[in-house]
Amino acid sequence: MKIAVIIAFRGEESLLAWALAGYAEQELAAGMEVTVWVGGDGVDAEVMPRVEAGGGGLVRGRSYPRCGAGAVRNRLIAEAAEWGAEMVIFGNADARPAADFVRGHVERLRGLPGGSMVLGPAPWEKPERPSVLDALLAETPMVFFYGSLKTGEWYDFRHAWTLNLSARMADLRKASGEGPFVDAIRPVYYEDLVMGWRVMGARKGICFDEGPRVTHRHRTTLEQYLNREELLGVMAPVVARHSPEVFGTLWGGKTAEELAREFRTWVAMDGASHKWIYERLAGWCGQPEAALGAGEGRERTLMTIYQMHVPLKRLAFRLGFLRGLELVEDGRWEERKAVGLWKKVVGVGQEGTASSC
Repeated sequence: MKIAVIIAFRGEESLLAWALAGYAEQELAAGMEVTVWVGGDGVDAEVMPRVEAGGGGLVRGRSYPRCGAGAVRNRLIAEAAEWGAEMVIFGNADARPAADFVRGHVERLRGLPGGSMVLGPAPWEKPERPSVLDALLAETPMVFFYGSLKTGEWYDFRHAWTLNLSARMADLRKASGEGPFVDAIRPVYYEDLVMGWRVMGARKGICFDEGPRVTHRHRTTLEQYLNREELLGVMAPVVARHSPEVFGTLWGGKTAEELAREFRTWVAMDGASHKWIYERLAGWCGQPEAALGAGEGRERTLMTIYQMHVPLKRLAFRLGFLRGLELVEDGRWEERKAVGLWKKVVGVGQEGTASSC
């Protein structure tokens, strides 16, 4: 069986090399042939040849003009299909697989009906000196919610997270003649969920298996986290434009216009309380993880901080959403980025807040 690992890349070359080293250590069963397809999304021209040369024959690097993560994956899938891949595993440039990663995906997917996907866990790499924020990211639903998933249980398109996900090539190709991803949902975010919808619709077609694991190396600051939430907001109206079914399912059947009216009301009321929350949250997040204590007390403190941060998360998303309404035309997709809109509300300096993605 030919297996293609698909990775859209835009970031640190050294981090990608760390992730790819895990594929060189795979313990494959007889008859498995793996190629890792890495697509550079507007990266410097000399980077991808170096990536391919360092892959020991396992990696095929491709350079593309800046076009977005979904568009890169569509192009890599098309090339992998010509190579003869029967199965696709989606990975990240900051996610290093365990030695039995590929084998685990293949063995689980083989036993599932057509139209299924397999999702594996992606625990955050624990830094040498973890902070309270590191614990929040790893142990609460701030970004992912792997902790609530159970092996062998089925989940819907909301769980089509492409840092550790597999599918049959035939199912991906059947989803759309142009590729399973919508190129215009770019640069990043939600393109994976829309892909999941195009493959399986609203049904629960993703089987979680804790066996095929990756380690996710992506340490994040509080500012970067809130900028991420802002960019998610920016991208949501783009989803409404290109996949209204997914948008309606994610946001309770509401249209983008209905949500915008609600968000304008909420944003107009946001103010002093958010500044207070931010100051206390920032104070907590900068402390060492040991400040949380141990046992049940630790868990209660962690979840209390998590609940405290939710208004800030919503603020950043709502501000991003309202800005995103102005950027839904594909001709303005390169303007879709976080610019720290939430900082004005909480009273934080805005120098150097733009994020790249």
